[in-house]
Amino acid sequence: MQQGHVKSRTAATATVLVLVVAGCGGSSQPKTTATRATATPAQATADPARAHSASAATAAMRATLGGDNHTPTANKLWSYTVRVTDASGKPLAGTVTTDFVFPGLGVVGKETPAVHPLKNGALIDSVTFPPSAVGHPLNLVTVVRTDAGSVALAWPVSVKR
Repeated sequence: MQQGHVKSRTAATATVLVLVVAGCGGSSQPKTTATRATATPAQATADPARAHSASAATAAMRATLGGDNHTPTANKLWSYTVRVTDASGKPLAGTVTTDFVFPGLGVVGKETPAVHPLKNGALIDSVTFPPSAVGHPLNLVTVVRTDAGSVALAWPVSVKR
């Protein structure tokens, strides 16, 4: 019986995040210094719910995701950067879709607009997290699609007031 209560509370949290986080977004090109993680998964995946690393390498491409930090402030712009090259280091073109993933539940929202162009191997974008995201663990997940393949990259965030 207690397990049902926990599932119910988790589902309610996800519902709140779907309604609010889905409104995040705003494409702009601010100048930012991104921090990059260095973990590389054994096998890259393009499934946002299964993304767990800020970098990925396949035989054909290399991709990294970096954010200003892991603690964005609610109602303030927070920037992130995606960089993608082929195996020899040449920048790739393609698209990037940004999702918001609640661990254990999957995708709870998408950035608006949902798809961004990846030009010259880079995307620099900003999002604004709503106050209702404070206290909920989230992953900002970018799904990168190029002619060389697709990968999903995750950047965990904990939104603060």
